[in-house]
This record gives sequence, C-alpha cells and structure tokens, in this order.
Amino acid sequence: MTSMMELKHGQNGTKMKAGVCFFVAAYSKQIQKKCREDIVAVENFSKRYYDIFDTRRHDIEKFYQAQAKLVWNGTELDGSSTIAKYLIALPPTRHNIYALDFFPMNDLFPNEAKTFQVFVSGAVVYGSPESNSVPKEKRLFSHVFVLTVDMNSSIWVITNECFRFHE
Repeated sequence: MTSMMELKHGQNGTKMKAGVCFFVAAYSKQIQKKCREDIVAVENFSKRYYDIFDTRRHDIEKFYQAQAKLVWNGTELDGSSTIAKYLIALPPTRHNIYALDFFPMNDLFPNEAKTFQVFVSGAVVYGSPESNSVPKEKRLFSHVFVLTVDMNSSIWVITNECFRFHE
C-alpha cells in the first residue's frame, strides 16, 4: 500500500487515490473500503504528528507508546517520556512533507489490530521566524516509524522510529 497524499490516476485501467492503487477488477468493495480507511488513518496521524511537532510540541508524548524507541540521527532514546523530553528541547520547526508511504505489517504482528510501517520524506526548517540564534536552512530528512493501535487506549501510537537528516 502506498500513500503520497495526493490524487493520481494510474495506467492500464487502475485508479490511484492518495497514491494507493486500486485494481478495480481484482479487489472487492470491502477490501477497497479497508484500504481507503487505512490511508485516511495513516495520513491523519502523520498530519497531526507533524502539526503537534511544529506547533505544540509539549503534547508530543501522547503520540508514543510507553515503551517506544527512537533513533534520532544516531542518538538512541527509549520510552515515551525520554523521547518527548528530547524532542521538546529541539528548536522550533516547520516540516514540509514531500512523500508519505506505508505498508501493513500484519504478518509480523498477527495479534495487533493494525500495524503499519510508515515512510516519510520531506524538509524541515529549524528556528522561529523571529529567532536569529538558529540558522533557518531547509534540511531534508527521512523518517520511518512503526504505527499501531495501542491495546489499552485504542489510539494510534508510534512504537519504534528512526529519523535521519540527509547529509
């Protein structure tokens, strides 16, 4: 399953919505509906995550499972509170997402309701517009995370992630 947050039309009688190719003749309406629901869930989570990261970072911990792990440009962080403290300490940001892609991981996690591996690429600018202390250069990044529904709270959370700048 692929999602690029834009509407495209495929070739050979296929339709692509938000980057996901629906082979109309091959998939049942039920499978198509589930695919659309998955697309919406992953895109909405990603949009909310980057919005919170950029505007209300003090709320970022709620996006992580308690035992989550993050590797941020080589720095390993364990646990949602440790991750939140690290991210909150970063300068202000503004993210631009260029591509979003995801794949179901149900074969690896058969006991989980829904689990996806999400790939994001984009650019981020550090520093607020009024700040002169942080250079406001655009930095390209890759962000990969495992997204699942928390069994206790029934909300989407990140369980594992890796964030890297393109050097």
